[in-house]
Amino acid sequence: MSPQKVGDELFPKKDGELLTSDIDYLDVWRGMEALQASGKVKSIGVSNFSILQLERLLALGHVPPAVNQVELHPYMVHTEMVEFCKSRNITLVAYSPFGSPARAPDMFNGDTDPHKLLDDTVVTEIAKKHRHSSAQVLLRYHIQQGVAVIPKSDKPHRILENTKIFDFSLSEADMSALRALDRGWKAFLFEEVKSHPYYPFV
Repeated sequence: MSPQKVGDELFPKKDGELLTSDIDYLDVWRGMEALQASGKVKSIGVSNFSILQLERLLALGHVPPAVNQVELHPYMVHTEMVEFCKSRNITLVAYSPFGSPARAPDMFNGDTDPHKLLDDTVVTEIAKKHRHSSAQVLLRYHIQQGVAVIPKSDKPHRILENTKIFDFSLSEADMSALRALDRGWKAFLFEEVKSHPYYPFV
């Protein structure tokens, strides 16, 4: 099956517009809670939920989400989200920790990143200091904040390299320098679903 066909099935469109549903995510969550209660799943969580959406889920649901998976990297720091999830015992999972550099430009909902996070001089200088790669520094940045991280790679040597992040630590100065790169830049803006009743997502 071609990638295009897979995309069409995952994100169906009509007349060029992405099809969405106005079903309340709380109703979906209650169905997920039932699955957990039945023993069919161990844990349940969410993705791209804002703090307001999480607060509503916590207030009206019976089971708190185990995780919230969001785009997270030094160009999109999400300090409030990190602190909120820690305070509610929700594991935060970072996707696109490198800013999705391998993604084709036409697959971005917004502009491609003109700064190339992996090549950012702040990142490369920290990497040089610790004798590790920029990717390892960016992964370590998340780990030291207590954030789980899911890097994507199809290259075996990169996958192996991504596991070798526990033999060094970033200083507080390093962490501050990385956080200071925050510019609110996101690879995924979900522009196609702006009409959705629960937009914006994180």
